Amino acid sequence: MFERPNIRQPELPGLEAAEQDITFFESLPYSDFKRWVPEDSIYEKAQNKISALFRLNDIKCLSLLSYVGPRPRDMYFTEFTHSRLDHSLTVALITEEILRQNGFSQDQINRGIVASLLHDIATPAYGDATKQVDIKNLHEEDHWWNVLDNNAKNFIKQFGTKEEIHEIIKNRGILGKVLDISDRITYTMKDMSAVQIAPVPDDPYLADLNKIIVNNRKIGNIYKDVGIDQKKKEVFFNDSNNLNVFLTLRAHLHQNLYLYPTNQARDLFVAKAIEKIYSNDGSAILFPDKLREMTDNGLMKVLASYYGENIFTMYPQLVNWYPEFEKFDSIDKARMKKNELKQKKNIAVIGIRECKGFDPGTDYKVTNGYNYIKYKNYDPSKANKIEEIAKSTKGIFLYWTDISENYPINRLFRRVL
Repeated sequence: MFERPNIRQPELPGLEAAEQDITFFESLPYSDFKRWVPEDSIYEKAQNKISALFRLNDIKCLSLLSYVGPRPRDMYFTEFTHSRLDHSLTVALITEEILRQNGFSQDQINRGIVASLLHDIATPAYGDATKQVDIKNLHEEDHWWNVLDNNAKNFIKQFGTKEEIHEIIKNRGILGKVLDISDRITYTMKDMSAVQIAPVPDDPYLADLNKIIVNNRKIGNIYKDVGIDQKKKEVFFNDSNNLNVFLTLRAHLHQNLYLYPTNQARDLFVAKAIEKIYSNDGSAILFPDKLREMTDNGLMKVLASYYGENIFTMYPQLVNWYPEFEKFDSIDKARMKKNELKQKKNIAVIGIRECKGFDPGTDYKVTNGYNYIKYKNYDPSKANKIEEIAKSTKGIFLYWTDISENYPINRLFRRVL
């Protein structure tokens, strides 16, 4: 059976569910979706054959990210614990729902489920931070086949060839587009729920987000709006208003969580710590196959041991560290400031990083009952607001930190940098 993620207790089943054997329970926040998955389903068969899935229960979705409020140094951050396994299961279930409501065959539905379960399976320990070290060799979408044993590969071949599953994981074709939508819906709803559970006191931005949720308590039901024209191979949304709300929430999460400079700096520092003991040819302590086998905690143990830190304090120190940063419009200006800072005795320069923003999703299509139109053409005014949020995240950033105080985290900075 699937091990239930330890981040929460599942709700009690209804009478109908209680009469059958149950493997696991999943739900999508801000929606009506709550589902017990019975034994002998494709999900249980997959977990019996794809042993690498269970490592994802020890890979956090948000890794080292923290929600940054208006006064970061006045707060203490508690980690977001929802896992990549929890995420992958929900993505698969939402993919199944979308395909089923659009009349796809069971064979196509099963192929979509399997691809969804596999789409994050090769995520290295600590996810996006680690991928910065070597994106070519550590990107999960390109190396999912590498983590599978023969039992898993033989199981997958019942539902499609390696090439067919790969196309879906890369978001190509109708099934790939559905996986992309299911993925975005799932992480937006679950991450937003995690942020709300541990809110920042007196944060006007979070209050604004909460207003959106209060007025759209079932926005997670947007998966029900997804339509598919199989003849024209079009995937679209039936409700443009719901799409606007969803894309707005997602944009704000990118702006204030995923791409917020503090979190980008933390990821960059962790990448630098990993880089010192990494090689893509297997000659160092860490290498691609090793990182695809490790859990987050396993990687933190390696880093703590190498840098002489306490494993029990290293993680909370990192996620509660807030660096200084400045945004520039050119790399030359960033380098000039970097050189100035390097002359100062107690300043550790983390580095320079360009943030290229994110896909605002305004290319998703909506229907007016006759045609399929890109949302940015259907409602340019509202789409432009979402695109402006995406543009605001772009820039060249310089990150640094003051290491004059005798804090343990500053000792780590000296050793790494």
